[in-house]
Amino acid sequence: MFLSLSLILVCVNIVSSAVTVTRTDQGPTGYEVTITYQNASVSNVIISGLPHLTDQYSTSWWSWSDFDLSEYKPGDFPRDPLIGSYYVMNKTRPGVFTWTRPLFSGTFQYSFLLDCAQPSLCNTTTGQEITDPTNPPFESVPGSELISTFQVPYHHDFQFYPDQNINQDYALPYGTNSSKGSINIETYHSPGSISPSPGIHDYVVYLPAEYDGNDTTKEYPLLYLSHGGNGAAADWQNQAYVSNILDRLIGDGHMEATVVVMPTWYGILPNTTNPQALLQRNYPDPPTTASLYSKYLFPHIESNYRVSNESSRRAFAGLSQGSFLTYSFYVNYTSYFGYYGIMSGGPATNSENDAPSLSGYVNSSMVASNPDLLTRGIFVSYGQYDVLFTDARRLQQALDDIGAVYVTRFVPWAFHFWNNWQDSFWHMGRMALWKPIPFTKSTGHGQ
Repeated sequence: MFLSLSLILVCVNIVSSAVTVTRTDQGPTGYEVTITYQNASVSNVIISGLPHLTDQYSTSWWSWSDFDLSEYKPGDFPRDPLIGSYYVMNKTRPGVFTWTRPLFSGTFQYSFLLDCAQPSLCNTTTGQEITDPTNPPFESVPGSELISTFQVPYHHDFQFYPDQNINQDYALPYGTNSSKGSINIETYHSPGSISPSPGIHDYVVYLPAEYDGNDTTKEYPLLYLSHGGNGAAADWQNQAYVSNILDRLIGDGHMEATVVVMPTWYGILPNTTNPQALLQRNYPDPPTTASLYSKYLFPHIESNYRVSNESSRRAFAGLSQGSFLTYSFYVNYTSYFGYYGIMSGGPATNSENDAPSLSGYVNSSMVASNPDLLTRGIFVSYGQYDVLFTDARRLQQALDDIGAVYVTRFVPWAFHFWNNWQDSFWHMGRMALWKPIPFTKSTGHGQ
């Protein structure tokens, strides 16, 4: 079945329930966003999660170096920078709250704070932070996704810069229903799991449009795609519209039709120190997660989907802490996957100082005992303002030291956030996935 996203193109407006995106053909971005919330029982509403700045290239929340103070407009920055990204909605009539703002190309995440005097103290535990009831999140387990999402298109007249491509329209819906893949929530048997029920664990799976076609014997390449810290299986769909990106990559011929499995590693084992923690803050270390996936998830996928059993047709990728898991697979299960996508991270060194030590990274002695480390298709990506910039650069240095050939996507405007990982995934699909391995120095060029 096809996931029905509530993002509909109507003339010059994109309407997502309570979110209306209007093409204005005026500066600063060519688009204007209006969010409406109706609730007669509250006296004030605050929007949480949206950026304070209006122009992605020079005044965005993930790029500060090129901001020109002469371009400042009232409202670009919060009065109190310590409270985070919060906007007070206007009460236009009893029970109706609205907010309007120009925004640039990209996927945006938001939630509502109700009757909240101190935004930093309001959260889902207090019951004051909620997702948009008219634009609910896609989630695999109730309560695992705490934000709603919408997309703003790119306007060439107002958002074009000759030295940067900030067009993120690849996350908009693609094609007709016949060219859209399906995205579904599924479960598998995983002993020890506590979520969504004892011994059962969850994952999200994307099947390309042709999967249920006439050819029921075809085996598809398989990509495992991991969330990051405090995340869940539905993150890539809910926060990044990954099904739209995959539809476009496949439909435009950039990437072969692929089955994509997005598992959850929270709740995969009980939290022995805090049994009440359940899902949100409970996860094992990457080697333990890798072992559990290998024992239970991988056999389940291979038994239930028409996927290839050749390593050259399998890939594992992940963001942030999910990149730590990807790295663990790379060094400990090297030959099982042909491709590895390491987004914003690498080994979990937890060290961001400038010391040159590469302790804990792949090295020549590891290659001597495991030559396949040099025959995998490796994709490394990170942003200029990424909190794991140093770890990612060290991973590159370690790969250079062992003579590995890999593809890099450096995102010059990106922070440690979803716009970064959407860009990374888009380029991984175009530049690296299912390209001939081992990579050569020309792999990924000219894509």
